[in-house]
Amino acid sequence: MALRIITDSSCDQPFSIQKDWNIDILSFHVLFGDNEYIDGQNLNRQQFYRMMSESPTLPKTAQISPYEFKEVFNPYVQAGDEILVLPISKEMSGTYNGALLAKASYTDASIHVVDTLNVTFALALLVEVAVKLRDEGLDAKSIVEKIDELKKRIRLYAVIDDLKYLKMGGRLSSAGAAVGTLLNIKPIISVVGGKVVGIDKARGQKAGYQSIINYAKKDGIDNSYPVYFGHSNYPDAMDKLKILAGEQLKMNETRSADIGPVVGTHAGPGAVGLAFISAPSSN
Repeated sequence: MALRIITDSSCDQPFSIQKDWNIDILSFHVLFGDNEYIDGQNLNRQQFYRMMSESPTLPKTAQISPYEFKEVFNPYVQAGDEILVLPISKEMSGTYNGALLAKASYTDASIHVVDTLNVTFALALLVEVAVKLRDEGLDAKSIVEKIDELKKRIRLYAVIDDLKYLKMGGRLSSAGAAVGTLLNIKPIISVVGGKVVGIDKARGQKAGYQSIINYAKKDGIDNSYPVYFGHSNYPDAMDKLKILAGEQLKMNETRSADIGPVVGTHAGPGAVGLAFISAPSSN
């Protein structure tokens, strides 16, 4: 009996890692008008951001259906394997509920679906932790208990560069976007209670980077786990944030992630941030 870990493409781990880590990453569907694409299959990150820049409206993403989960569950259930599903936060998508509906079809199977409360490179961090624990020999129940503890301590902070996409998505008025652009205002976002929320503003990109580093300093970083850095089609900016963070934060291991369509649709290109497990004393 094996333990199978399943996540979705909102975690922004590269699809190529599925083989290395022996996991499954289910793809979100992305809609540009009447045209439908499958993340990682006929749509890569570069294509997505190019198409997004040319589109008069924001693309939409479609949740992963119970049928798609069942297609992956079937062979594992037949083999008697345990299944651990780590999807996007249920506050952001119906994908979590889709996994629960699929699970209900297998009354005797050992299937565990976790509300991770997270997305993008914060979810990527949780997936890496789960893989490590599996490889150390822990069973699904033990890993779920650990993930349930860590998801309360995970922190994600990011800087939004272009206000255009917040305006297009109705999260910012046209006047607010115009003034913010004129004043070079950069919103700071975080994930709180399973939702992406604005927590601060900075004047200029570098000030935005410093702001999220200050939040990380305040929280403290548990260096038993890697620190993830992420960007939406702007690797040079992520590298700048890494350098600045490296000068001010103690980090043992770091990872890099490309933000994909699920978060990129709302954040737009140029978003940069970091995610980490906070020190226990900060909770």
